[in-house]
Amino acid sequence: MTLGNHEFNFGLRSIERARADAKFPWLSANTEAQAGAKPFDPYMVAAIDGVKVAVVGVTTPSIPSWEEPEHYRGYRFLDPVRAVESAMATLRRKERPDVIVLAAHMGLGDAGENQVSAIATQVPGIDAIFFGHTHREEPGKRIGGALVVQPKNWGMSLARIDFVLESTDAGGWKLIDKRSRLIPVTAATPADAEVLSIVRPYHELTERYLNTPVAESGADLDGRLGRVEDTALVDAIQAVQLHYAQADVSFTALFNPRAKTPKGPVSVRQIAALYVYDNELYAIEGDGKMVKDALENAARYFLACPDAACSHGPLINRQFPGFNYDMAEGVEYEIDLRRPPGDRVVNLRRNGKPLAPGEKLRIAVNNYRAGGSGGYEMFRGAKILWRSSQEIRDLIVAYYTEHKRLPDHADGNWRIEPPRAREILEREARGERD
Repeated sequence: MTLGNHEFNFGLRSIERARADAKFPWLSANTEAQAGAKPFDPYMVAAIDGVKVAVVGVTTPSIPSWEEPEHYRGYRFLDPVRAVESAMATLRRKERPDVIVLAAHMGLGDAGENQVSAIATQVPGIDAIFFGHTHREEPGKRIGGALVVQPKNWGMSLARIDFVLESTDAGGWKLIDKRSRLIPVTAATPADAEVLSIVRPYHELTERYLNTPVAESGADLDGRLGRVEDTALVDAIQAVQLHYAQADVSFTALFNPRAKTPKGPVSVRQIAALYVYDNELYAIEGDGKMVKDALENAARYFLACPDAACSHGPLINRQFPGFNYDMAEGVEYEIDLRRPPGDRVVNLRRNGKPLAPGEKLRIAVNNYRAGGSGGYEMFRGAKILWRSSQEIRDLIVAYYTEHKRLPDHADGNWRIEPPRAREILEREARGERD
């Protein structure tokens, strides 16, 4: 396996326990061990039916932006392109493999946390790249000489690449073709009996906890429209973040638009479904300009109206991941899709008054936003005033266990303009054609 950023969420002791249990190598060519830390192999080589296959691992280098220093102490994350170049040179000199595959924990891109495109174009000799990090499927595209694929996150699909080789007169192998496909995992996919046996007691314990009722909902709440209009479910997350961070302004995405809470008792499961990631909550020092810049970045989730009347869609930008679309609480604003990107957020106010760029604010964000992920560079380097000792999901459960009731309706602090755009976006969010 290739080392990823989430391996560091629970600290080095957790990593070392997992590595000790593993019966396979953990790879990362760009994770450098220091101060006695256990190193990771840059690659592995296996002979398969006489064909020598090498797998190089590379890890997103942005971990120090997202994690507390003690979670990665002893490790340094090197430039991925240079690290893969070095590993490839060693492979060619020592191993002379027939096929070289890169296993990358990062997405397509040329800089920052996602550098698969940069590696594929700048490092020759890679035959294929399996990558994962951005949760968007890529069935197969050629970049440079590499065939690159990304399956869906959480095991929802599997990526497969078939290589065709022919023997050479010198007794070696020549790669003559490669093809990729994604294999969906469905309800009909058989589960592994041994794995089910191992996890059953933990699963049953978790199920009992998730079914525990903790609060009430006074209305049927649905997240389907939570990225195109203000909703009570998003406000429920914002209330928690504002409370624990003692913040003036809070930013969050709706990570699970499939979340629903029917009117009546609400269980731990339903509350936890609002926040599916193991993020921590930060309070950072910011100002009005930071809020405006963050909202402009978030507004990239929408496409521009095709004309002044906004006569038709599509208006959702499928190239901008929905989990990077943050909404703000503690301010009021509109996003006008008739305006160009970078100048769409209008009537930005706080407590009914225009928000001045220099107004000092305490801002609640998760640890990934604080590190600048998803285009939120304006948060990177901001002074951290407070950080939670619990994950945001656990804070949500604790908050509503104490307060006993979810919000019944949204406060309507933001909206899309013009009204016609809202109609189109609602249909798109429901999966209907314009």
